[in-house]
Amino acid sequence: MKIYEKKKIVIMVLCTILCIMIIGYAAFNTVLNISGNANIESNWDILFTTIEEVNKTEGITIQETPRVDKTTATFTVGLKKPGDYIEYRITIENRGTLDAVIEDIVAKEDGTNALKYEIEGINLGDKLSHGSSTTFIIRLSYDNSITSQPTNTSNSLAVTINYVQDLGQGITPSEPVITKYTLAEKILKDNSVTKDTNIDFSKTSEEDGTKGVYYTNTNTEDGKPVYYYRGAVENNYVSFAGFYWRIIRINEDGSVRLIYQGTNATSSSIGISAFNTQGNDNAYVGYMYGKEASNNYSETHANINDSTMKTVLDTWYQQNLLSYDNYIEDSGFCGDRSIASEPLLWETNDTALGYGTNLTYYGSYNRIFKNYQPQFTCPQENDLYTTKRSTKGNKALDYPIGLITVDEVMYAGGGSTTNNTTYYLNSGYNYWTMSSRWFNSASARGIMVFSTGNFSHSNIANTIDVRPVINLKADIEITSGDGTSTNPYRII
Repeated sequence: MKIYEKKKIVIMVLCTILCIMIIGYAAFNTVLNISGNANIESNWDILFTTIEEVNKTEGITIQETPRVDKTTATFTVGLKKPGDYIEYRITIENRGTLDAVIEDIVAKEDGTNALKYEIEGINLGDKLSHGSSTTFIIRLSYDNSITSQPTNTSNSLAVTINYVQDLGQGITPSEPVITKYTLAEKILKDNSVTKDTNIDFSKTSEEDGTKGVYYTNTNTEDGKPVYYYRGAVENNYVSFAGFYWRIIRINEDGSVRLIYQGTNATSSSIGISAFNTQGNDNAYVGYMYGKEASNNYSETHANINDSTMKTVLDTWYQQNLLSYDNYIEDSGFCGDRSIASEPLLWETNDTALGYGTNLTYYGSYNRIFKNYQPQFTCPQENDLYTTKRSTKGNKALDYPIGLITVDEVMYAGGGSTTNNTTYYLNSGYNYWTMSSRWFNSASARGIMVFSTGNFSHSNIANTIDVRPVINLKADIEITSGDGTSTNPYRII
């Protein structure tokens, strides 16, 4: 307590002197200077120094001489049969003058499950004093339980050992855990990612030549980035639950959105259906809907009744995905029923009430067909379809399944007036989106993707193909694959 008081007194005195200096400078133009020099007499220098083979079975091929280059250790080998293995010992030295401790070990495995890695002799919390060294073993083996030639025959391991200065911080010791890449991590690892600032969405991907993985944090939830595929990509295939899927995007929460591709790499649907078998009221534009012939918007678009489409998708989920429910995230599906702010130039939209048989244009009408400004946010919480387990949206769904939005189709490279037969969402047949376009005083109109790749509106009572959309959880790991049609990312 006395020490604290002493410091406080000194500070007050210095402040007083400082005030006198300021006054003196202003009045007499006196310049006071202080100069000083100092050097840091410590250095940080931790590095790999050797890698050596210590044990192996006969017949293993050394495809690349093992080597170390300060912070990188590399080896490449070929194993011929189950039971084969090889071990390498790697040395780490602390040539600096500061003591170090391992704060983190990240070990990621990528490729076939037939090859297994183990790491021995190094742990989280291990100390490495200055002037000392340590060693650890990496063991690679061909799984002895494999009975047939794997489809994928390669595997890689990336280990990052993070040393920090040892300040006695008490890091809890633990052994390194080798994990697989999550699907989202693998997507970003396998692709060069480009910000979509220069994309003109009035043009299709075929027109402007855009292709690959792009990202945006504009018009996303909380400004978080969304990574999406666009154009004629050929590396966004996923094998999950016995079906092929195509990756649409990595959502803001890290989950991955997929659209149904079929039982193999050739695009197909789960069948045909009307969006709603009735269409003579504004209510029927909805994936769920409220009261027909109502005199107000909220009653019309209450989420009480299931559309024909919701019933079809729920049934399919029960029959095909229910046992995989713990893999599937409830990220939500946007069935936008917001009212358009203004009609297209050649239309009138004086009422825009959104109920009964009033002429009404819905949000995507202007956003997509006039302004070419797709978005990943859902304008109204009432239109973000989620299940009861979600923390957002309307919590009205029975199962976490839906359809693609027209916004997502535009991000992917589709357009309203120009065909696009090359981008990955072109299936060669017509299929529904979840987006509403308008009610034209006679029938409700939803938005569909045509067999030629462009999109436009259709009477929601028409029967066309259905492609389910789901979201895989952010922590789902892939077991193998590179995303191509012949070697898709495999989940289970």
